[in-house]
Amino acid sequence: MGILWFGRARTLEDLNVKDLGKEQIRQEVEQDKMISRIRRAQDEYDGYLDAASEPYAGDAEIEVSAYKMDRVMKRKAAAENHLQQVITRIQVIDSTVDIFEQRKDLEKKGVWKVIAGMDEERLQEQLEVFAAERKEAQFDVNKIAELLHVDELDVRARRGTGYRRAKDAILTAKEIKRA
Repeated sequence: MGILWFGRARTLEDLNVKDLGKEQIRQEVEQDKMISRIRRAQDEYDGYLDAASEPYAGDAEIEVSAYKMDRVMKRKAAAENHLQQVITRIQVIDSTVDIFEQRKDLEKKGVWKVIAGMDEERLQEQLEVFAAERKEAQFDVNKIAELLHVDELDVRARRGTGYRRAKDAILTAKEIKRA
C-alpha cells in the first residue's frame, strides 16, 4: 500500500513535502465532508425525535421513527469513525512534515538514518506514534529519538446506538412535551 497512503512510497526518502501538502489538503476536504455528514445525520435524528415525540404520535410512528433514528445514528457513527481516521491521517502528515523540517538536526544525531532505514510497516507505525506524541507535547529531535523505542499506537473510535435507545429518547421527549 505504501506509507502514508502513498502507493509508491516505501521509505521516508520516497516522500516529499509538496506531495504531503497535497495529501493534507485532500484529507482536510474529506474532514469537511465527514463533519457535514455528521451534522446532517444529527439534524435528521433530531427531526425524527421531534416528530415522534409529539403528543399525537401513535405507536406506529414511534416504532418507525425509532427504526429510522437507529439507522441515522449508525450512519453518523460510521462518519465519526471515518472522521477519526481522517484526523489521524492529518496528524501523521503534520508530524511527517515536522520530521522533514528537522532533517538536519536528525541527521546530526544519527536519527535520520534510523528512520530512513525502517521498513514500510515499521515506518508507518512510528509516524503514527510521532503524530500522537506531537498532539500531546512539543515535538522535537530529542522526542523523536526517545520515541523510536515505542512500538504501537492504538486508535479506536467506537460508538454504538440502537433501536431501544432511540425509542427511549422519543418516549422521554414525548413525556416532556406532554408536561
